[in-house]
Amino acid sequence: MGMIRDVKVKKVADEARRALEEDRWVFIVRLNTPQRLGDMTGTVGDWAEIIEAVEYEGWALAEWSVSEGPKGPAAFPLFRRRRR
Repeated sequence: MGMIRDVKVKKVADEARRALEEDRWVFIVRLNTPQRLGDMTGTVGDWAEIIEAVEYEGWALAEWSVSEGPKGPAAFPLFRRRRR
């Protein structure tokens, strides 16, 4: 992983862990399209690693939505707490 990607993944994972500690049942994060992707079709590695990190903390991806914004598409994955 690159340094910037590491920081993004760690930040979101820390927020996911904090949400669990606060006894929340839903966690939503905004995922912006990486600049390097441009108009190309392909994998979005940052997103995959962030999703893996959130699920590792005890969340399960439940729903997904995408919205077009002035800086390109952004995804809004909704995670639900895994049952204990």
